[in-house]
Amino acid sequence: MESISKIQQLLAESKFVEAQKMAEILLYQTKGSETKELLEFYFESLKAQSRPIPSELIFLLVDKLLPMNTDEAQKWLANISKDKSVNNQRKILIKIKIAEIKGKTEELYHLISQYQILRFESHTPNIPTVVIDLIKKYFPNDFHLQLQKLAIELMRMDLINSEISIKKLILSCFEKSSPKGTKLKINLIHEILTSSSGLQYLELYKNFCFLISNERWDKKDYKKIIELVIYEEDFKFQVLILNLLVRENLKDEAGVYAQEIRKNKEYNYVYLDKYFPQLKQYFFQRPETTTITAIPLIKEADLKVDRLVSVPLHEEILSEVSEEEILLAHLLKYQDFSTSDLLEIAVSFVQSEFYMAALKASELAYESTDNNNLRLRACYLKVTCLLKTADYRAALDISLNALSYSVTQNDILSFLYSQAEAHLKLKEYISAKRVLERIMDIDASYRLVKERLEWLNAI
Repeated sequence: MESISKIQQLLAESKFVEAQKMAEILLYQTKGSETKELLEFYFESLKAQSRPIPSELIFLLVDKLLPMNTDEAQKWLANISKDKSVNNQRKILIKIKIAEIKGKTEELYHLISQYQILRFESHTPNIPTVVIDLIKKYFPNDFHLQLQKLAIELMRMDLINSEISIKKLILSCFEKSSPKGTKLKINLIHEILTSSSGLQYLELYKNFCFLISNERWDKKDYKKIIELVIYEEDFKFQVLILNLLVRENLKDEAGVYAQEIRKNKEYNYVYLDKYFPQLKQYFFQRPETTTITAIPLIKEADLKVDRLVSVPLHEEILSEVSEEEILLAHLLKYQDFSTSDLLEIAVSFVQSEFYMAALKASELAYESTDNNNLRLRACYLKVTCLLKTADYRAALDISLNALSYSVTQNDILSFLYSQAEAHLKLKEYISAKRVLERIMDIDASYRLVKERLEWLNAI
């Protein structure tokens, strides 16, 4: 403390050389435990002599200032030369921390993007944990940041994580982009893969991007799709391959492949219904039905069953309900099914377009458990059935109820979108627009929302 006071006195007397030498002795003695005051006095002595300040010591001072005074840290940061690439990267990393502390999300995004590009260009393919954590916290699904991450993973030949990143990026193109945006993004992924060497089995994904981007295939291109069919075991990616077969009008091949996909333990009809409704026809064949004009009365001997559904169906829908579906709906209530069994049965009924029976199964599933996740699955199925049967008010009520205990972003967005769809069907355009704008606030890339809003703005 006495030495610090002595340096301060020397500076006050304009004895800058003496102050500098004394500060350097103290810095050497206290290496690793330098104080903010000592560093500032040392820098002042150097500035007075128009001598350069060592970048390493400025970074040291900035690290000490950062938790308590970000403005002062920024001021000192400006003294670091931009000549060296390493210094520039360190400066941006500190600016990233400052932007996060100040809550400047847009600036944070651009700084992270700039930092990742610099790391790639300088051939230093590793990203500090602090940056990775910030991306996960603020921009977990941003396409361009994830694309940069992929380029860096490929540079360091991290094939396992690269494959995870490639799949996530490709799937996001179909789940969260318009058709026009999908093609543009797929081309960007293809460019990254084409510019990378040593892809090994990741070459398959480069081929996949090529096949999507090019609608005219050569004979050799069919070999590429066969290789993908043989290799790929992930359900969602298999759906993308099926979609590609259908696009190429390979209907027989698509039918055979769909049956293989149906055997996948990850098979999820709700995913198909949400993102690829045009493919549902390949997974079931609706049986022939006998139409009736109303639900038949149940005699006393028929166990005095309650109403089949808790919400009314439109007469035109009831007129298309088959006797088989009515019987299935009746029988459900008197079987000892678990909640999971009922959910699976509901999915099967939806696949067969037995929406009334599916609604009954999902209602029973909802009532049979207190588990929020299972209840949310039941609600999603109920909303699906109600939208299909044109009972939009009931669909709206279920969506609003489900939102009250939804936790994950995916669940919140799903039920908000269902709510918007119900408002649109009811021609409540102002309410629909309000809900769609709320979705955009949460996730600006959510599939079809932009198109819905453009349509609403045009009417």
